[in-house]
Amino acid sequence: MIRRSAAVVALGLISLTACAGTPESKPVAQRQESVVALNVAENAGLGPVVTDVEGFTLYRFDGDKPGVSTCDGECAATWPPATVPGENFAVDGVDRGLVGSIVRADGSRQLTVGGMPQYRFAQDTKPGETKGQGLRGRWFATAKDGARTQLAVRTGVVAGLGAVLTDNAGLTLYRFDGDTAQPPASTCDGGCTGTWPPVYVEGGTPRVKGVDPGLLGTITREDGGRQLTVAGWPQYTFKNDAKPGEANGVTVAKWFATATDGKKAQQNKAIALTTATVGNLGVVATDSGGMTLYRFDDDSADPPASTCSGECARQWPPAFVNEGFQVQGVDPALVGTVERDGKQQLTIAGWPQYLFAGDGVCGDANGQGVGGKWWATKAGGTRAGR
Repeated sequence: MIRRSAAVVALGLISLTACAGTPESKPVAQRQESVVALNVAENAGLGPVVTDVEGFTLYRFDGDKPGVSTCDGECAATWPPATVPGENFAVDGVDRGLVGSIVRADGSRQLTVGGMPQYRFAQDTKPGETKGQGLRGRWFATAKDGARTQLAVRTGVVAGLGAVLTDNAGLTLYRFDGDTAQPPASTCDGGCTGTWPPVYVEGGTPRVKGVDPGLLGTITREDGGRQLTVAGWPQYTFKNDAKPGEANGVTVAKWFATATDGKKAQQNKAIALTTATVGNLGVVATDSGGMTLYRFDDDSADPPASTCSGECARQWPPAFVNEGFQVQGVDPALVGTVERDGKQQLTIAGWPQYLFAGDGVCGDANGQGVGGKWWATKAGGTRAGR
C-alpha cells in the first residue's frame, strides 16, 4: 500500500538519444522554491521510497556516477529520466540538500538525489509499483536518503534443504563454524573473503521479508563495513553460487547454508512444500525447488476440487506430492491433498495448488494475476497481492 503527499505539478519523462559530454550539475540549494518535484511514499515491501508527484517510483542505476547519467538511447526508453522543466522546483519529504539536477545532452534537466540521477521504469504502469526493483542487480528504488532501497535478507528455497536465507539478489547465505555468535565475531578475512564475500548492510536497520527482524544484527569489520549477523552468526555468500536456488558452499567443510531461524540448514529431501520471498508479493508458498505455487479462483476449497484439466493443466501443472511428504513454513493443519489422475494434488486451506509453465526459475511469479483468476498462494492459503 502506498501513501503519498498531495502535489501540484508532475515530472516530465523523456526518451533520449546518445549522450555526449559531461552533464552540468546544478544544486538545488539557493533556488526559489516553486512547484513540488519529488515526494516520499511508504511502500509495503521496501519502506519509504522516493516518487515523482504522480506517485511513480523513482530508481537509481549502479552504472551511473554522482552527477553523471550513463543511461541513454534504448536504456532511456526503458528507464525514462525523471525531469523537471527548469531549476525552479521544490521537494517534499526528502532532505532539500540531497536533491539537485543535471543537464542532459538534449538540454533536459534530470533530477538527482544524493547526486545519483533518477529514473522511472517503463513497466511501472501505476503509482506504487516497483517492478524495476533489483533488475539486473543494478537498478534500485531510491530511499529518502538517496541510498539504494533493498532487502538485507529474504528467504529462498534450495532443493533438499528447504527454506534458507538469501541476500537481496536471492543468493544463499552461509554461516561458518570458525566464527562465533556469542559474541558475534568473524574469522574470515584476507583470502577467505574472496571465496566467501561478507554480506554488508547499507543504511540503518536492515529491511527483511520472511525473517524475524529480532534475529538480525551487524558487526563492524576492519574495513569499516557493517556485516550482517543472524542469531549472532556473521553471514556470507559463496563465490561459486551464480543464481538463486544454488547452495554449492554446503560441500565445503565447516560452512552451512543459513536456515530461516539462523541455524544450520539440514538436508531433508522429504520437504515438498515450503515458503520463499518472491518479488513484491512477499512470502508465498513454493514447491521443494522454490517454484511459486498458485491457486485458481474457479476451483473450490470446501470441498477441495480442481476445475483445471486438459489444456489448462498443461499451462498450470498440478502440484503433486508423494505419500509422507513434509512441509516447512506452512501450518500443517492447512495442508492436504485431493486425488486426480491417480495422484495426490497438494491443497492449502483446501485450495488445489498448481505451478505455472511460464515460470522458468525459482523466484519467478509470472502467473500472478493471469486472467484475473490465478494468484500466487500465501502461506495461509490466501491470494498473494490481493
